[in-house]
Amino acid sequence: MYENIGENLRYLRSTRNPAYSQREVAKKLHVSKSTYARYEKGELIPPLWFLYEIAVFYGIEVSVLLSKELRKEHENEE
Repeated sequence: MYENIGENLRYLRSTRNPAYSQREVAKKLHVSKSTYARYEKGELIPPLWFLYEIAVFYGIEVSVLLSKELRKEHENEE
């Protein structure tokens, strides 16, 4: 269930125009840059409050963040 979180976080961050840096996202969501980087690398599972905040930040449902591979879905749409 948690396999896609890091990849989805990287994907969502990179699809912004202009793309956000890890530092920018971390600052907006009140976590350290190193903690956010560990979430993206899959070294640390984000807490529930963070999953909620990131979903709101990107305008998606938490369930989408957890259950889908967003990059692959986007590639299939094209």
